[in-house]
Parts: sequence; structure tokens; C-alpha cells
Amino acid sequence: MPGRLIDLASLFGPLGEAKGIGLAVSGGADSLALMLLAARWRDATLAAPPLFVYSVDHGLRAEAAGEVAFVLAEAAKLGLPARALRWEGEKPVTGVSEAARSARYRLIGDAMRRDGADVLVTAHHLDDQAETVLMRLAHGSGLAGLRGMAALAEVEGVTVARPLLGISRAELAALVVEAGLSPVADPSNADPHYERIRWRQAMPQLAALGLDAGRLALFAARAGEAHEAIAQIAEATIARHAQPLADGLSLPANELAGLPRAVLVEVLGRLLEQVGGAGKRRQLAQIELLALRLQDGAALKRTSLHRSMVESDGVTLSVRREPGRSRRVSPSAGN
Repeated sequence: MPGRLIDLASLFGPLGEAKGIGLAVSGGADSLALMLLAARWRDATLAAPPLFVYSVDHGLRAEAAGEVAFVLAEAAKLGLPARALRWEGEKPVTGVSEAARSARYRLIGDAMRRDGADVLVTAHHLDDQAETVLMRLAHGSGLAGLRGMAALAEVEGVTVARPLLGISRAELAALVVEAGLSPVADPSNADPHYERIRWRQAMPQLAALGLDAGRLALFAARAGEAHEAIAQIAEATIARHAQPLADGLSLPANELAGLPRAVLVEVLGRLLEQVGGAGKRRQLAQIELLALRLQDGAALKRTSLHRSMVESDGVTLSVRREPGRSRRVSPSAGN
């Protein structure tokens, strides 16, 4: 049976030191499987952290309230305390998915603080990882993005664990069937209006050519290893050569020009994050262009990127905060 082949200790064991574990459960097959597996792990584990189920009604579909009630009823059968959460107020006309995601993490984060839980577990699985890698590849992501979803991450201020990234959607669905449950069906999960769904629908064709979810997840793992190696060299380069400025950092341009291109791009990205405080590097192409010009020995006119001003006279590269920004430079820089 699929559920009996899954090593619960390897999935949830790393979370054993948590004060409390939240489970994000929508009522779909994936999250129901997560709830079942977590409950089995709790039952088989001495002194397991308390588990809490959170189910969110985003107020976008009439059926959602009933789906949340279904989740709470199934959680009660497993002896799991559960909370129904609802996104109240007016909803945006555009960007609804992103706004709903932010609201979901905000609501769950607030509930976790009330319950004393410090880790939220989601049901992201192997197929989700494959779809994420394909989307990021199509968007031109670098190695950092091609790592896919991390097993442990900070999302909207919430510590999120994804223990099911090595388990397929089919395995989780079979486990739910085995348990005699009928998962809810969210129509958005079959709506090709969403990019993720279009990739999901294309996956069988890609798998027939040998590019299945497992291969894509393996690629993501290898991309992660490569990124980690590059990141370590970049971090050491900054620590060795960066000098603090009143409003930023400077580095010798010749040292940067001698770096491998991938390392230089990572160095520049980290400098921009430290000085400007920007999060995701959404301007990778511009950073790559800066790296190319530095390696060509060209002077750089003052350029605005990631809340920072970047310029080089061919001898020194300086990265300064944009005027009016209050971001403090990381104290580790230039040590």
C-alpha cells in the first residue's frame, strides 16, 4: 500500500524539535494525505510536538466554507485540533492569487502564534516541484531559482517545511483513496488560465520524452548544489574585499573582473541585497550585463538597481543606497 511505503520518520523526524507544528490543509488530496501522514507519525512517535490543522476560506468560492468544515471534521476524527480561518474584507480586482496567498500565510501565521506552533508544514510534493522548476526555467531564472522550492523556507514571515517534495501526487492520491476519503475538488486546479496548470497539463508529454517529475527534481537538486558552491565563493569574496562606505560598499574592480562569470553575478546580487535590502533578484539580466561590462574592464555609469546605485570608474566598484532609502548595510559585509 502506498501509505505503508512512506518512511514517516524521515519525513517528519527533522521537525521533532518544533514547539508545535501547523498543517495547512485545504481538503484537496495532497493536503489530506499530509494530514493523514502527520497523524500517523504523531501516533508512532514518543513526545511528538503538538499538531494543529489550519484550513482557510478565502471567501472567493461559495463551496469553500463547506470544504473547510469537511477538513475540520476529518481532523477531529484523527484527534487533531483544527481552526477554520477566513479572509475577510474586499478582494482585489487583479492579482487575486498573490493576494490570497499573502492573506493565507498571514491568517495561518497569526493562528500559529496563538497556538504556540513555530513551523507550518505544507503538502507541496514532487510534481509541484517539477512544475515550479519548469515555470522558473521559462521565466529565465538563474541557479537560485532553478533550485525549486526549498524543504525549509521563510514565507511571508512564517517558517514553512515541505517534507513531501520527494513524493508524487499519485502516491498521495492513492493514500487518500486507501483511507476512504473523498477529497474536495478546487476548479482552479484544472483552469488553464493559470500558468502552473498549463505546465501540469504538459507534463505527460514531457514525461514521455524522458523529462518526468523525478528528472526535474533531480535537476533542481543539482542546481541547488551548484548554487551553494558559487554562493560560498561569492560570500568569501565579499568578506575579503568589500570596504564599507557611508551609504554602501566598494570593491576593487580588478578583483571582480577576474572572477568566473557565475560567481561575479552572485557577488553583485549579494551586494545589491546587502545595500539596497531588496529581496528577490528580479533583474537578473541587468546584473548579468553589469558583470559582463565589469569583466570587459569598462567603466560603469551610475545605474539604479534593486534600490541601489551602482557605478565603477574601472578601478573601484561602488554600490550605494538610493537617496532617501534607510536600509542599513549588513554588518558582516567588509569584515
